[in-house]
Amino acid sequence: MGDVEENEQARDRSERDEPVVPQITEKQARRLNTPVGAMVISVIALLGITLPFVWLQPRPDNQTYRPQVDLVQTAQQARTDAGFDVLAPELPADWHANFARWHPADDQEVPYWEFGAVTASGGFLTLAQTDRADPTWTAERIDRAPQTGTMDVEGIQWRRHSSTDRKTGETTVSAVGRLAGTTVVVTGDSRDEELKDLLSRLARTADGAGAAASASASAAP
Repeated sequence: MGDVEENEQARDRSERDEPVVPQITEKQARRLNTPVGAMVISVIALLGITLPFVWLQPRPDNQTYRPQVDLVQTAQQARTDAGFDVLAPELPADWHANFARWHPADDQEVPYWEFGAVTASGGFLTLAQTDRADPTWTAERIDRAPQTGTMDVEGIQWRRHSSTDRKTGETTVSAVGRLAGTTVVVTGDSRDEELKDLLSRLARTADGAGAAASASASAAP
């Protein structure tokens, strides 16, 4: 008798320990599965809308964008306002000009010609040229960097100024000289040989402009 009672008590404990599995009807199961199915359908529809746009996008050609700046043509237009021979040298084939403009005079500022060029090494050089330079204008062009030497390029003497950014460690070099009766400032972060290459091209361009002016004056009646 005692064994029977013990077996029944053990069975009762076992039944209490077993997890209760909820019982749902087939209709309830369909309702539970409806949101999942709708979500899947929505995702498929969204992919069907977006994928064609993705496929139609042009593929990158891994080529760096180069602004189309006609340095010579822009310089010709600027000469009318400048009143002097603005310098627009022929750049190396692996360089390109990325801007060129004439800054007109106002009550406070000096008018000047300016252009920028990206070099073969990825450096950047800018030229500023005016026939009305004053100490303030020149200091602003070189960011008030101290003079660190001189350079002789094509017989032209240039003052060399340089400064180093304390945060980035990048050095900016400027060259200040006189060409064709104007003050020319070239500034950038390119290699020294590229800076000298541009200075040399500027000197030859100035010589060509001077020769053309002399020939025109000689031919005048």
